[in-house]
Amino acid sequence: MPSRPSFTWKSFRYAIKDALKAVIGRPRLKKSPDDTRAQQAAEVVERMTAIYPQLVVRYNAGLDDGLDKAAAELGLDAIAMVMRSPKPRPACALIGYVPDYQHRHLPHLFSAKERAERDQIFGQLIATCDTMVMNAKTVADDMRRFTPGSVPPLKVLPFSPKLEDDWLVDRTELCAKHAVGGLYYIICNQFWMHKDHLTAFRAMAEVARRNPDVSLVCTGGTADYRDPTYFAKLEAEATALGLGQRLRFLGHIPKRDQIELLKHAVALVQPTLFEGGPGGGSTYEAVALGQRVLLTDLAVNREVDDGDVRFFPPGDHVSLARLMEEALKDSPTRRSLVELRSKSDARLERNGREIWAAVMPAVAKYRARQP
Repeated sequence: MPSRPSFTWKSFRYAIKDALKAVIGRPRLKKSPDDTRAQQAAEVVERMTAIYPQLVVRYNAGLDDGLDKAAAELGLDAIAMVMRSPKPRPACALIGYVPDYQHRHLPHLFSAKERAERDQIFGQLIATCDTMVMNAKTVADDMRRFTPGSVPPLKVLPFSPKLEDDWLVDRTELCAKHAVGGLYYIICNQFWMHKDHLTAFRAMAEVARRNPDVSLVCTGGTADYRDPTYFAKLEAEATALGLGQRLRFLGHIPKRDQIELLKHAVALVQPTLFEGGPGGGSTYEAVALGQRVLLTDLAVNREVDDGDVRFFPPGDHVSLARLMEEALKDSPTRRSLVELRSKSDARLERNGREIWAAVMPAVAKYRARQP
């Protein structure tokens, strides 16, 4: 077994999060005119190698074509499997990961076929793996609740936002590139139905009545295959609310652009109705940056144990508007690279220990089964 790696599951997972959603995750985006998949694929390789320059990336479109041979060739002790089971099984320990049980909590967002497929995929992975890891206690609880048979050991990874040093280097030209300035809030979510942008729009309309110079900036892809008209409906609602130029839709933009916009916002607004990890990816980034977060009061989001995070009831635009106005009155968030880096390093070290505590027993368990 090699020495403990200098990168961690959390930093690695969030580096490839966008690409996984586009390729194997849920919802699966249909190809759109401004197809973002090629851009996401290029970003994922760049971000993985930025985290760990010695990393060798081997890409394969499927799990049934040579994974077992590659594992033997490389002499691997363990493989992390995300949302899929390999065939045939590689001769090493398997560490499984599933993002969440959204199809069980929000079944109306999935077809009967999709729900059955996810149950089958999750069940096969759980039955195959030596250990399962997840980003929240709520996911572990769901796994025990929704798995008919026994489950392997479960390891909940701690909330571990990772700071990239370059993020604190001011690059105001990236804000100017998108013509964003002045006082603004930001939402960094795909326009999927469970992200509940409408609550934020209604809250913004309340805030704008008393603060006409404030705006709301939204980043993220605008397609939700479950309802191709969903984004158009949101636009119509925004028009009815009279938001006009106070609301900006930027679409999918480069990660570094999004980070710069997040840095200079009054606050990150996160109105999500469901997440598999505490607060979703944008909350990780905001906390890493020392940015304040206005977040829905969900059980999974209460697992955020660091940062300036303020909660409001899901779907309650009045409470959100109150938090947004309170954030306006606060002094700008102070950011110290030394302090934020120290916090990030401590969180990632803790996360790395937990990953190692999941991997080592899984390897020992697998080896004990061998003749």
